[in-house]
Amino acid sequence: MMKLILATTLFVSFLGVGNQAIKQSNNSSDKLSIRDLNHEKLNRTVFRLINEKRNKKGLDTLSYNEALNKVATKYQDEFEFRRFKNTPSIERKINKDLFKRTKKAGFDGGLVLPVVGEFEALDYDEKQEFFLNKEDKDSEFKLYYGKRPRKSEKNPMRNPIEPMSYEGFAKLVLKNLESDNKKALYSKAYKWGGVHLQWYYKSLNKRKIPQIKMVFLLGGYATVGMRID
Repeated sequence: MMKLILATTLFVSFLGVGNQAIKQSNNSSDKLSIRDLNHEKLNRTVFRLINEKRNKKGLDTLSYNEALNKVATKYQDEFEFRRFKNTPSIERKINKDLFKRTKKAGFDGGLVLPVVGEFEALDYDEKQEFFLNKEDKDSEFKLYYGKRPRKSEKNPMRNPIEPMSYEGFAKLVLKNLESDNKKALYSKAYKWGGVHLQWYYKSLNKRKIPQIKMVFLLGGYATVGMRID
């Protein structure tokens, strides 16, 4: 219901999309948008950057897995209005029935791990204050640096806080993930992945920098005495 109200039906389907599509490049200058966020492109860009980093470390690339992506998308639907700031808590909730769900969806690797996160989607300088102008029609996000102009002000112009590009946002995601999830992302144990990113809807209705949430599922084969290194 909220998706219809916001006019942002955020659905992504990678079904039928093979690994070649995952590796395709896109215009790196395209900006993130509420109205027409390209989920496939955003997911693909994050997936590609992780694989590029794995290649630099001499590891095999993760192969895109439809079952893992399907389950990742389902979890996003269920946690639509939950913040992902407390990532260990969200990951524990996902882990409760993750194996059963991925198995049912068709993944038979036996080893699955969730990596979740929530990230700012605007190129915001945290040293500056900002305000929300709900009446503004020129900026999609309606967020501007500085203090709200007074009616008597002669020069009421303010600089808008710009959205990030898909490439820039994906790099921010990877940078943040590496601080806590480096061992998992760059482990030899994992061979497949599925990812879904979407807006944290509540962040679009408040005086704050809009956030995008991510559920990334890593998959591999479970073996006796296996270590994640």
